[in-house]
Amino acid sequence: MGTQENLIKSVENWRDIVVFNAKNDSLRAFVDSVVSSSSDIDKTSNWALGVAGAISGLLIANLDKLTPKFFEISEIKILLIILVSSILCGLAQKSLALTCSVHLKVTEATANKLKEIIDTFESSEASIEKMIDDHQLDINIEFDIYQVIERFVNLSPFYIKWYAQKETQKVLSDPEYNSKKTLRSYYRQNGWLLLQAMFFMLFILFAVTSL
Repeated sequence: MGTQENLIKSVENWRDIVVFNAKNDSLRAFVDSVVSSSSDIDKTSNWALGVAGAISGLLIANLDKLTPKFFEISEIKILLIILVSSILCGLAQKSLALTCSVHLKVTEATANKLKEIIDTFESSEASIEKMIDDHQLDINIEFDIYQVIERFVNLSPFYIKWYAQKETQKVLSDPEYNSKKTLRSYYRQNGWLLLQAMFFMLFILFAVTSL
């Protein structure tokens, strides 16, 4: 009866691990699918950044021709402040776009590499376990991914090791931490793009009404 209970407990633990991993993998799949559009948002922002930069250059280069015939100096200053605000919003958006892009690339590369490594390990593990059973050897086979993560963190330069350890602890204590962090970055990216567009439209509106 004790053996039966142990078997049931082992199967239940296995089931819980499989279900837990499936849920987390599904959540990451949804997050990565949403965040994959980050690069398209960044392209839209790049166009606005390019136009804003070009207009700022033209305003400064033709300052003597625009004042006082078309605009007062104070109005030019306001126009430039609005344009610079739009550019700063675009740069903030780009930093978040970079975060999302790095996340997607690192996640994909890690998943592909780990799949190859684990497949190789499991293949060798099956052969070793067969030999252990055939010869009744008292040998355990363990692959602790947490030890690998700890070694990876220790390889980091001292000036970022503290941050890496802090982030690793958060991920280990909350499997959804990376997904939440990446999703927040993506939505903040959208927010900065919206502000960038609003400042740019405000520039056009102010320029038209000041003529």
